[in-house]
Amino acid sequence: MKILEQNPPNIDDIKRIFPHYKNHKPVFSYGNTIYNPFKIKLTPDLERHEQVHSERQGEYPEVWWYRYLTDKEFRLEEELVAYGEQLKFAKNNGVRGKLYDWAKENMAQALSGELYGNLISYGEAESKIRNYVKNR
Repeated sequence: MKILEQNPPNIDDIKRIFPHYKNHKPVFSYGNTIYNPFKIKLTPDLERHEQVHSERQGEYPEVWWYRYLTDKEFRLEEELVAYGEQLKFAKNNGVRGKLYDWAKENMAQALSGELYGNLISYGEAESKIRNYVKNR
């Protein structure tokens, strides 16, 4: 995947749905490109998260993004898959013990938080991510 340190092409739509997105310094996958406007360190597991989004966008990222921004259930499912694959990637690459728990907790905080629209509780997010990894 290409990595660009700029906003994605649909940043105006993102701003409308997530006016506080800057507080979280997110990265965005649009097509085969990761947009990193805040120039954060992209760890291999985070790159995997974005790669999952890219794969699921297929040839029509604009269609995927429209649904992601307008359909909360779709957004939750897409993020659950991406966080699940991210944690699975970490596990498969030797992350264990307290570091694994820390990563899972941070992912659950993100999934249950403001960035995605407070879609579910922290407990639900942690359980869903844990079960995703366990069952795949």
